[in-house]
Amino acid sequence: MPKSTASILIVLAITLSSLVASAKSINNKGLININELVVSNSAAEYSIGIPATRDPAEDEVALTLNDLLDIALRYNRSIEVVRQKVAQSVGQLTQARSGYLPRLSVLGRYFYTERQDSAVSSGGGTADPVFDQVEEDDILHGAANLTQLIYDFGKTTGAIKVGKSNLTAEEANLARQLQDVVFQVKEAYYNVLEKMRLIDVAKQSVGSFEQHLERAKVYYKAGVRTKIDVINAEVELSGARLSLLRAEYNLKLARVGLEQVLGYKPNGGKYVLESDQVELDNVLDSMPPVPASLENSISEALEERSDIHQLKSIVEASEADIKSSRGNYWPALIADAKVNDYDTTLSLYKDYWEVGVGLRWELFSGFETKGEVAEATGRYRENMAKLQDLELVVVSEVTDSFLKTEENRESVEIALQTLALAKENVQLAEKRYESGAYDVIEFNDAQLSLTKTQSELVVAYYGYLTAFAGVEFAIGRSFMEDVDQLPAPVEEKEVNTPMETIQPNDDDRLAGL
Repeated sequence: MPKSTASILIVLAITLSSLVASAKSINNKGLININELVVSNSAAEYSIGIPATRDPAEDEVALTLNDLLDIALRYNRSIEVVRQKVAQSVGQLTQARSGYLPRLSVLGRYFYTERQDSAVSSGGGTADPVFDQVEEDDILHGAANLTQLIYDFGKTTGAIKVGKSNLTAEEANLARQLQDVVFQVKEAYYNVLEKMRLIDVAKQSVGSFEQHLERAKVYYKAGVRTKIDVINAEVELSGARLSLLRAEYNLKLARVGLEQVLGYKPNGGKYVLESDQVELDNVLDSMPPVPASLENSISEALEERSDIHQLKSIVEASEADIKSSRGNYWPALIADAKVNDYDTTLSLYKDYWEVGVGLRWELFSGFETKGEVAEATGRYRENMAKLQDLELVVVSEVTDSFLKTEENRESVEIALQTLALAKENVQLAEKRYESGAYDVIEFNDAQLSLTKTQSELVVAYYGYLTAFAGVEFAIGRSFMEDVDQLPAPVEEKEVNTPMETIQPNDDDRLAGL
């Protein structure tokens, strides 16, 4: 062997020995061993449950989705607004029905009167008035008047029909408002769970970058890597911590959004959300199925949507209003009875009673009736156009929600495939690192890719649940499928501070509506 070759081999052997000794020295000083870092990473759990719920603290309460729905249906003020509209419609219907009921009025009064009677004298061939008598008395007068409408050519009947249709419309509006609140609660609930899980993903990312930084420091002190690797690792760690900070604030905003929908801050904000634990590998099995047919969903929506029923009732009310307005062209047949009683001896005031039937006909009203009919006709045509437009909107909403559900389901399927590949990639990286054919930083990148894939799967999963709730809302399925019974509303005096802790109190003001 040439002397030059032997010299090179000796130098390489000495250099390798010094590097090994340096690494041992660094490890003995308390720094993290590179192999230990790799082993600790490979032991990480990849099948992470959804959502990342935790046990409540001692002063916290655990709330399920059904608990949140009960709270929202009890405290959400938009529901109370519609409840009061229903109560107003009941009052309007009562007023309309009063037209066919008798009207009874009574009068009682006291008055004093003084009256002079005159007589005529014919003395001397001329007629001279002679005031020879003065009558005066304190008089008590009592009277009663009873009237009954017999027929008015559809005016009152039309008004009653308007009242009934408006009440039906407001009841449908209440049902739709309840469905809307249920959907908003589900949407906010899944949003909070998603943000909780993304915080876990961000924490994993921070942990990975911290380990990445320690590796870079070890390599740098061993003389294997340069200072720029340490600086890059510190920059990446700062970015990961910033992402974690944003994720935590996004969770706070999501909780505020949930509490706004509830109209109430449960337990003063000290609560955690509960949900079924689902492994990432099994999310597809836990997802509710997509409706089988878009056409059937559209047909169901056009039949079941409460806002469709509401507008149909409004159309019926406007049609009945035309009939009621046209009734003003014709007379009203009325029966009445009167009684008058006077407690006096004066001859002028006599007790009497009378019973009769009459027609009341306004022959000319300055074209007021014509204007009322024109207004009612225009309102009817307007509502018909709104109904046709709403049917098109329903078709669009059902189609949109249906397609979003399919999109998110396919996204979950793709994310599951990507997750399997990412896990396999990490396993291959571990083996290659153990064999010395793989760089530790590249192995760390494989781990980060796995974390990113988990995050994408979580987003797609909760996106599907939200989209599925949107399908139910677009179709108009009954909200009672989600709650045992409709809670009683809360009295107004109890909600003057909506976002504070409020004790429930039964309210039966609208019982029976």
